[in-house]
Order: sequence, then C-alpha cells, then structure tokens
Amino acid sequence: MSSCLGPLITACAAFRAGLTHARASREFQYFPEGDNAPAPLVACAIPEVTFGFSAAGRLIAILHETLLDLRGRVELQALGADTPLFLVLPDALERDFPMRPELREDAARRRDVLGAFVLKQAFDNLGMVWRGGWRCFMGGHVAFAQALQAARDVIRSHEAEACLVVAVDSLLSPPTLHSLALRRCLKTEDQPVGFIPGEAGVALLLRPAERRLDSRVPSPVLLDDVCVLESPEPERADGRDLAACVERVLPPGASASEEPLLVGDHNGEQRRAHEWGSLLLHLRAAHPAWRLERSWFPALGFGETGVVSGALGVCVVLRGFERGYARARSGVVLTSEDRQAPRAAILLSTAEKEGRA
Repeated sequence: MSSCLGPLITACAAFRAGLTHARASREFQYFPEGDNAPAPLVACAIPEVTFGFSAAGRLIAILHETLLDLRGRVELQALGADTPLFLVLPDALERDFPMRPELREDAARRRDVLGAFVLKQAFDNLGMVWRGGWRCFMGGHVAFAQALQAARDVIRSHEAEACLVVAVDSLLSPPTLHSLALRRCLKTEDQPVGFIPGEAGVALLLRPAERRLDSRVPSPVLLDDVCVLESPEPERADGRDLAACVERVLPPGASASEEPLLVGDHNGEQRRAHEWGSLLLHLRAAHPAWRLERSWFPALGFGETGVVSGALGVCVVLRGFERGYARARSGVVLTSEDRQAPRAAILLSTAEKEGRA
C-alpha cells in the first residue's frame, strides 16, 4: 500500500487508532462562495511522494511506492510470465487529465493508453520489466471489485497460479481538484456535505487457498466471493441493491447470528450516507439477530480515494483479521458508483474464530 498514512502495516494500524493525515493542501486553494479570497483546502495527500506531480505522473509516483511496499514481502522478479496483472485506474477524462483529442471519444483506447504508460513507467522506475500479461480496468468505486472478480475467475479456472491486482488513484491533481471544487463535491468550511480528497495505491497478490504465501501469517485471509450487481433502476440509492450484494456473497446456510464486519465507501456525501443508512435498515429486517453496531469507513482515515476505496477496505479487513481486532470471522467490503447502477460486495474470511483485543 501507499497512502497518506503510510505503507500497509503502518497505515492500517493508524486507521485502527483513528488517526488521519488530513492537512491543508500545498498545491491547491479554493474560493469560498461569495468570497474573493482563496482558502486552504483540506486533503489527504501522500507525504512527499506526490508533491509537484500531476495527472498520470501522480499515478506513476503512487504505483512506484505501492510496488516498493509489496516488494518488501514478495519477490517481484520471481513472478513469471504466467502471472497476470489486473490494473485498476480512474478514467482520465473524469479526472481532467490532458490528452489527445481522439482519446476523448474512445474510452477503451483511453484506458489502454493510460494503463500501458503508467505500468511501464512505474516498473522502469523499479529497474525491471513486467513479464506477465496485464489487463486494465477503468471506472469508479466498483472497478476494483470487477478486477478482483476477473482475477478470482482466472485462478479458479487454473489459468494461472497467482494474480496481481493493483489499484491506483488520486483526486489531488490540481485539474481534478479544480473540477471537483466547481461541482461542489469537496468538503470545505462553506460546504460541509462532501468529501476530503485523497490518493492511494494498493497491490494484492492472490494465490489459491491451499498455497499460503507466507507461513509466518498465523491465519490466512481468504477471498470467498465477489458480487457485482447491475441495478434495474440506476439512480436509486435506497440500500436495496447493496443489501442484495450482501445476501449474494453470504455463504448458503450461514448462521443467522454470524454477523460479518461491514466496510463501506461512505465518504461524507449525502447520497452515500442515505444509501448506507437504508442498507442497515434492510439488513436489520432480514437478519434480526445482527446488531450492526460497528462499520468501518476507510475514507475517515484515507480520504476519498476513488477506484482504490474498495481495495483499502480489503486491506483494513485483512489486517484486522491478521491482528485479531476485527472481532468477526468474515468481512464484507461494499462499494457503489456515484451516478450509475453497479454495486459490489467482496466477502473475506479467516479461519480464526474471535480475535484478541
């Protein structure tokens, strides 16, 4: 991981402690409504790593730091050509990146051009070449779940012994912040309903359950299921679609009292708050034994991180299981798009029963 709170272990410990690195941005100021004087914008930037970078350059800097953290646990050079990489990136058009005019009308080509450029530059900076195949996913919050679903299918079909899933995003490039400020999406002193922009990168190496990556880990964390659901009513945010995702990933015949830890992408926006509250009402009606007293929201510590939000959810659940403070045997990471239909749920589990404090 690369984030405002540090690499994987440090960041998840800081998130558990309720710490944040939200600071006034050194690169951007906004103008409050009715005021001609600029004001500082609070943001969750990765310290030193991305300062001065913009657009694709910022993504490359984040990916480089993310792969450095991964390389401390995995020998990247040992991953052969039979290890596919699934790269999740934001839409360059949505982030207001500069681009050639023809790419504005061709989403697939825009995705592949950005993916190839970011991937090559990041591995060049590491002094290595990625030998495996790769596939790029572009979109919003649900794109990571779609990539994870594709990687899981590859492993289940025995097409590969391992898959590397990587998500990188930044909402802190100055052109992106300018657009978000104009649309009044940001949380500011004169606009309390909104999100604190952030940036992050996550890399996950998936292997079949019987092949544990590190024998020092006391209990393996398993990716049990991924559900991506297209709603019949794209604009509705009444919690029904998220609740349906939860029900689809829960194992058949699971005990009614076996309540999972819920991790959401609620970031301070009114629509997401309404959808999350409605989700809890639906789950309480379907599972009366569930107490639903605790939910984790990575945006509280990392800010709004776009396509990485689901990946951060997976990381905090994974460390919660490994360290024993999740107080659950399973966790469901939930994501939804801003103005589109897809919703997604990712089910993770551990062999441990109840963790230590």
